[in-house]
Amino acid sequence: MMCRLCFCIMFLLLSISSMLAQQKEDGKKDADLFKRGVVVKNYRALMKASNYTKANSEIDAALKQYEAARKDPSLYKLKVDALTGMIDAENRKIYLNQKPDTAKYFSCMYELYEAALACDSTEQLELAQLEAEGKKSGSKYRKVLGPAMLTYRKKILNAGKFHYNKKEYGKAYSFFDMYAKTKTAPVFETKDGGTLVDDPDDMTDVAGLAVLSAYASGNNQGVLHYLDESLNDKEKRSKFVELGSRSAAEVGDTAKMVTLLEKGFHSYPSIDYFFITLSKYYNEHEEYEKALDIALAKVKYHPNNRDYWFIAGKGQLLLNKYADALVSFKKCVEIKADDAESYSSIGGIYLHDAHELYSKLEVKVTDPTYASKKAEINELYKHACEAYEKARSYNENDTELWLSGLRESYFKLNRGKSLKALEKYK
Repeated sequence: MMCRLCFCIMFLLLSISSMLAQQKEDGKKDADLFKRGVVVKNYRALMKASNYTKANSEIDAALKQYEAARKDPSLYKLKVDALTGMIDAENRKIYLNQKPDTAKYFSCMYELYEAALACDSTEQLELAQLEAEGKKSGSKYRKVLGPAMLTYRKKILNAGKFHYNKKEYGKAYSFFDMYAKTKTAPVFETKDGGTLVDDPDDMTDVAGLAVLSAYASGNNQGVLHYLDESLNDKEKRSKFVELGSRSAAEVGDTAKMVTLLEKGFHSYPSIDYFFITLSKYYNEHEEYEKALDIALAKVKYHPNNRDYWFIAGKGQLLLNKYADALVSFKKCVEIKADDAESYSSIGGIYLHDAHELYSKLEVKVTDPTYASKKAEINELYKHACEAYEKARSYNENDTELWLSGLRESYFKLNRGKSLKALEKYK
């Protein structure tokens, strides 16, 4: 048994050793196969021939194929230079009115930003490694990358608006995101701790455009990323709160969804989306008190809206607040005289009250108070009967609203002829 265990341990150790050796060998092969000198030579020849697109592709091929290339900041800088040539070529077309490719023009700027950021980050990793080894070295590229990027800063924002207006929302978001996230990029820092960026105070506007673009392209995480900043826009805040709640629901962040819905409801009580969605959530989760609270708040804001009174009445019934519900449904029929549903609910409340009173009727027939209590119960049945007859008159086809309640009312009130007339209904 021990021998078998020892064999397993030895096999495991040999496997790990072999795997590490293979990884080391793969890394060595990658470094050996990557011929930086060849790539750079080809690149420079293409640049000299003003073939900037192929020069850019030469660098891209190396970056895609070799890990060693992806760790080399100088290659990213070469890519920045090639893209600058491509942008200048499109600029000349614009100047000469030679049908420039606007989308390509903006795409090159975005790619330049990506390459410049990659150049800076890989260089910073190199500098950190040198410092860890006790070697000090200053940044070679940062001082030139910032100004190179700054040249196209406003056009990055314009590119976002260009794609947004063309309803290319995914592309629009990528430009707005690039513009926003690079406002404080280290590559723009100056020696005195300042910044090269001279953007206007437009972060709220850009965040709003980012949220709209993200939502339109199904990018829910993008919506949530820029949501807080977008809410500083007082004019469009209600729309952003709505989009944020929808996106939070899509990504499964229920807590954030509810928080945003509550914020939206209390800040914008006239917007039905917040009320309806929040009511649905509370009722589905059996939080009936909260559902009733917002229904009553809605009624307060819109006292002449039948639907809000009806929702409040249904909420009150769920909480067994029958007297309050009766008030709400009576308000419904004041507002809408032919409201069969509300009359049905009124009838149901009177029947409930009659049942309750009957269950407490403990005196004998000979008791002097029996007659008055029986009369009180009959009065409730009369009220129920009247309400159900109203429901029937306004919606005879929907027998679920009135048939059962009317049968009971006629039976209790000894109205045999009326009861018999209901036999034609099923």
